[in-house]
Amino acid sequence: MPELMSAALFERDERVLTAHRKPDRPPFAGQWLLPMTAVSNGETAEEAVRRHAREQFGIAVAQEIFADTVYIEDPDNRARYVTNIFRTPLPDAPMRFNAAGDYDDARWLSTDELPGVWMPPPLRDALVRLVKEAAEYEEYDWEAVEPVAEAAPLAERTEEPPADAEPPPDNRAAWDAIAKEWQDERYGDRFGTRLMWTWRASEDELRLLDDAGGARGKHAIVLGCGGGQDAVALEKLGAIVVGVDQSPAMIEYAKKYAARHGATNASFVEADIEDLSRFDDSTFDLAISIGVMEYVEHADRALGGAARVLRPGGTLVLSLKHPFGVIVDGGPPFVVWTSYWMRHHDRNRLVARADAPRMRSYMRTVSEWFDLLTAAGFTVERLVEPKEDDLAAIADELNQEWLALLPYALIIKARKR
Repeated sequence: MPELMSAALFERDERVLTAHRKPDRPPFAGQWLLPMTAVSNGETAEEAVRRHAREQFGIAVAQEIFADTVYIEDPDNRARYVTNIFRTPLPDAPMRFNAAGDYDDARWLSTDELPGVWMPPPLRDALVRLVKEAAEYEEYDWEAVEPVAEAAPLAERTEEPPADAEPPPDNRAAWDAIAKEWQDERYGDRFGTRLMWTWRASEDELRLLDDAGGARGKHAIVLGCGGGQDAVALEKLGAIVVGVDQSPAMIEYAKKYAARHGATNASFVEADIEDLSRFDDSTFDLAISIGVMEYVEHADRALGGAARVLRPGGTLVLSLKHPFGVIVDGGPPFVVWTSYWMRHHDRNRLVARADAPRMRSYMRTVSEWFDLLTAAGFTVERLVEPKEDDLAAIADELNQEWLALLPYALIIKARKR
C-alpha cells in the first residue's frame, strides 16, 4: 500500500521553494523535491506539513490550503507514495535552513528551471500547473491568518476547541444560505415520499423500522429535518411527526413541502437539535436523523436530548456519512487525505456556486459513535453499511469507482434502555 506524505508549497515571484534530498537520505535520495515528509501515526497531513517546515526550515506555518495530490514512485526501491501538496503562506521571519536535516540544498526555482533538476516527473508536472494557477490565490489574505497552536496529542483532544482557536464556520447560517439551491437542485422531490436512509437505500429495502414495530401510530421526531422529506416520508408510513431544524429557511421549505404532499400529521419546529428542552420527557416513540449528525458539534448533547425525549424502549436511527469514506478522496487508486482521527474539517462543496459558504463537519470514528450512544443511554442493535455502486447522476461528488470500493453511509440503529 502506498505511504502517505505531505508536501509544503511555498511560492514567491512565480517560483517555488525546492529542496535537494541528501544522497543518503531516502526516499527520493539525491532528488529535488518540495519540502515533504511521511505522515506519522497519530498526526494529520496538515500537522505533518507544520512539523516538517519547522524542523527543516525553521518556519512556523500558520495555515495550509490543500492544492493537489500526486502519486510518485521512488526509482531506487520502487516504493510508491501518495503525496498531498499544501499551499502555505510565507512567514515574515527568515527561514533557517537545517544543514543537519534531510536536505543539503534549497533553491527558489521557476517553472522554466524545474526541468533542469532531477525531480519525480509527476511532482514536476503538478508544480508547473500549480504555479500557473497561482493567480487564483492572489486575493487570499494570508496576513489575516493567525498562527495556529501546536496540536495536542490525540489522547488529549476534546470536543471543545482551544479558547484562542479560529471560530468555526456558522453551520446554521450556511444551511440558510444554501437552502434553496440544496432543495431545488439536489434533493427536493427527487425521491417522492419514500423514506431514504441514503442517496439510494430506502426503508423499503433496509426495513430498519420493522423490528421497531414500524412507524404506524408512532410519535416520531426528525432531528435535522432539512426540507421536510424525512418527516413527510414517516408521516406517509403512518407516524405523527415533528421535524426539528435550526435553519429558518429549511423549516419554511419543509412546511411548504409537507403542504404540497398533504402531510397533515407532520409539523415543524425551528430549534437546535443540541437543545431539545422545549420537548417533554418520554414524548416520542421514534427518532431519526439522516445526513445531519456529522454537522453537529456537540453530538453528546444531541444524543442525550434524544434519549430524554424518547420513551423507554424507543428507537433511534442515525444515518451518517461513513467515517472512513470521509477521509478518502481523489481518483484511482484513491487517497487517504487525512487522519481517521481528525476532529473536523471545513468544506464548501455542498452546492456548486463558487461563493458557497464554508460548513464544518465533525469527524467521529465508528467506535466514538458507539461510545456516544451508549453513554447517552442507548443500546446499539444494528449497523448497516449499504453498498451503493450505482448512484450515477444522483450527486455530483459521488464517484462511481469510489462507491464500488467503499461504503458511502454508516447507519446505526439503537434503542433507549
